[in-house]
Amino acid sequence: MQNIYETFEFNKIKEHLLEYAKTELAKVYIDELKMFDNAEAVKNALEDLKEVSSIIVRFGPLPIHNSANALVLIDLAKKTGLLTPRDLSLIAEDVLTIGKISTFLKKLDNMYPRVNQLTEGFIDLNNLEKEIHRVITNSLTVADNASPDLNQIRKSLKKAEATLQSKIASLAFTYGKYLNDDNITIRDGHFVLPVKTVDKSRVSGIVYDVSDSGNTTFIEPLEIVQINNEITALKVQENEEIRKILKALTALVLLQEGEIITNNKIIAKLDFLSAKAMYGNEINGDIAECSNKQEIILESARHPLIDPKKVVANSYALSEEEPIIIISGPNAGGKTVSLKTVGLLTLMHQAGLMVPVRSAKIGYFKHIFIDIGDNQSLSDNLSTFSAHISQIGEIIHAVGGKDLVLLDELGTGTDPKEGEALAVEVTKYLEEKHALAMISSHFAAMKEYAFLSKNIANASMIFDEENLSPTYRFKQGVPGKSYALEVASRYGIDANIIKKAHEFLKQNETNDASELLDILQKKVEEANKLQDALEKQQIELDRREKKLTNDEELFESKKENMMKDVKEEKEELIAKAKKEISDIISKMHNSDMKVHEVIELKKQLEELEEREEEEVYNEEINVDDYVSIPSMNIYGKVMRLKGNKAHIVSDSGFSFDVDKSKLHKVNRPKVGTSKVKKTNYDLAINTHVGIELNLIGMRVEEASNTLMKYIDNCRLKHLSQVRIIHGFGSGALRKMTREYLDKQKDLTYRAGGEHEGGGGCTVVLFK
Repeated sequence: MQNIYETFEFNKIKEHLLEYAKTELAKVYIDELKMFDNAEAVKNALEDLKEVSSIIVRFGPLPIHNSANALVLIDLAKKTGLLTPRDLSLIAEDVLTIGKISTFLKKLDNMYPRVNQLTEGFIDLNNLEKEIHRVITNSLTVADNASPDLNQIRKSLKKAEATLQSKIASLAFTYGKYLNDDNITIRDGHFVLPVKTVDKSRVSGIVYDVSDSGNTTFIEPLEIVQINNEITALKVQENEEIRKILKALTALVLLQEGEIITNNKIIAKLDFLSAKAMYGNEINGDIAECSNKQEIILESARHPLIDPKKVVANSYALSEEEPIIIISGPNAGGKTVSLKTVGLLTLMHQAGLMVPVRSAKIGYFKHIFIDIGDNQSLSDNLSTFSAHISQIGEIIHAVGGKDLVLLDELGTGTDPKEGEALAVEVTKYLEEKHALAMISSHFAAMKEYAFLSKNIANASMIFDEENLSPTYRFKQGVPGKSYALEVASRYGIDANIIKKAHEFLKQNETNDASELLDILQKKVEEANKLQDALEKQQIELDRREKKLTNDEELFESKKENMMKDVKEEKEELIAKAKKEISDIISKMHNSDMKVHEVIELKKQLEELEEREEEEVYNEEINVDDYVSIPSMNIYGKVMRLKGNKAHIVSDSGFSFDVDKSKLHKVNRPKVGTSKVKKTNYDLAINTHVGIELNLIGMRVEEASNTLMKYIDNCRLKHLSQVRIIHGFGSGALRKMTREYLDKQKDLTYRAGGEHEGGGGCTVVLFK
């Protein structure tokens, strides 16, 4: 049976994932990645991915660096009983990584329960890490103070080497005229002098080597033989002590092997999830909704291995009500790519990966059966048709109701009539088994069967009839033509041959159903064109309606802002007037003022009051009522009435006349009371508006209200660019955000860039 992982080139998906993996064990997980064997496992994997993806979008990557495969190190320790300084350092590095991860997650305030539950499995190995780093230096050597014996050996070694250096320097001076070079050389671990061969008898010692030319003889002088021997013996002791130290440290590691492996696996799983999240961001992917039904709903799906600049996004829908799709259309029009896209995205979903779609809902399938591409088998001496039928036979034998079947050019490679009959019957069998299937075919009987069946859909790859070229666009509900003769004409086949081929088809067409199918197909195509035209008109009407709505909203917004500006200006004038009144009253308290000066100030006060555009109350005012003039902050008693005027004696003891309609009856206020009322505009202006809004974790309704208020405040603050963080998730928040932004005339938006959160956020630009 055809291998889905090879046919769908799943290894290339893994190669992309490996680019993001930092730990050795995570790379093993990626290498072993395949479909989960049950629906619950798929859901759990995607829930884990959703949380890690959200963390990366909102807070950046997890602090995970290189981590060795602890299982390999522990296995090595058990076999040899000795780990190298590098091995031990890698084990200690895991402990430090755990500390960094724990510190990072503490800042997230328990927002991610699944990640928290995973990291709660970390085991404290700080004592082991401290012991390893006490013994192993940053340069991956054993420290001098790793043990008292090693410390003493190295002190003795340094002393002996210093003595040797001093002695060598003295001998070099003594035998200087017999040397070919001033530099002291080491041969076989011994310090030697480069003596001229003609003078070698003048230096007593042991000959260790002769140069290639024979002009230089390397001699260890007798004076340093004993020192060299002492150094050699000390180095042997040093190596033995280091081995002893490493063996003890290895034993300590083995005592905690279970804890080390547990921590290593948790780090690797977090790294594995991070790699999946970052690859999902690379392909602008989304986490598909796990459906309890047998269905595949893909909106704007793209094949992840095709160049993003060239790939054509298509939508596909398979369901329990319409479980089979028959795809027709010209050769090289994209039928096989559509089959591979649906198959690969289903495979990726069931392996716990994001899929490159706008949104998706996918059920769980026990098996994905395929027969795609050239099936010729040279090794088994099978023809293309024989290999093709062999695959179909295996699929029919194994297929069940919870399987997905993808068949390319079913029934081809043999007599067309027999192949057509076989294709129809295989399709009927899959229908009876309640499997979901996509089948590409040129056979008219297959298109006819799809028309007659209630639960099988026709589909086609749209062909540009004017330019006679494929568009690679998938259209569900409409069958397609092969366009073989039209394409043949374009590629230089003689016009007479094309004409006679058309005549042959007409003369040999005996199937009335085929003629009816052609007529029906043309009608469907005409209806489809009409529908496209109507959709374009509807889009234009919606655009105009949106424009009118936005214009009205913008007008109302401007009107409201103007009214607020007027109100603010009025409040400023009133405040200024109140200050003038206060100044006048202060002057009136001056006991040194002349009578005519007091009269003049009272006149100014009355004139100022008449200029006020304060609120009209029209209350019934009587003598002895206690009243206030709110805008002036003046309280007093009505002493007499004359027409529309009331004579007021204020609490300050001064009297003046005021229009009755501007008086408001009140209780005598408490001393020191002051009421200040803020307008909504004041509150909006004084509100802090950040340059980004995080909607992750909110319900759609809550997020919608928050978004609307935020955009309004951004307008009041005159912000030019902000970022809306909605994450990947199910895509509901992103869809709501962009649908709302589509309705706003005074702004545009785009998906986040590489360093802005990618598809997990939307950048809003105000005009």
